[in-house]
Amino acid sequence: MSSSDLDFSIGADDGGSQRRAFRAKIPGVAVYVPIRKETFDVADLSAMGLAFMDSAKGFTEGQVIEFDLLINKKVFLNKLTAKVMRVLDKGIIGCNFEGVDHRKEVKLDKLVLEVQKRLIAIKKKSRE
Repeated sequence: MSSSDLDFSIGADDGGSQRRAFRAKIPGVAVYVPIRKETFDVADLSAMGLAFMDSAKGFTEGQVIEFDLLINKKVFLNKLTAKVMRVLDKGIIGCNFEGVDHRKEVKLDKLVLEVQKRLIAIKKKSRE
C-alpha cells in the first residue's frame, strides 16, 4: 500500500459546520435560566454546547445567557455561560458554551463520554 492509497482531508474550522462534537439526547437534563426564572428541557448536549426547547422563542441569536445545568432537577453544573447561535422555528435554541472553566469542562466531557459509552453498549447488545 502506498501513501497515495491513504487520501483524506480535514475541513477547515471556519465555523460553518453546525456540529463540531458528538451530541447526545439525555433524558432528565434541563437548564435553569435565572434571568428568565424558567427551566427548559435540553434537546441535546455536547462538550461544545447544547440545544434546549423554548416554545416562546424568548431568546435571540448572539445573546449570551447564564444558566445552571440540571440532571433530574438537581444542579449538575451551576453558572455556565453560553452564546445563542441559532433560534429555530420549532423553538429549539442552539447554544455554544463560553468561558467554561477547566473543572466544569471536565465534568461536561465525562457526562458526554458516559452517554457515548452507554449508547455503544446498547447498540452492541442489540446486534447480539
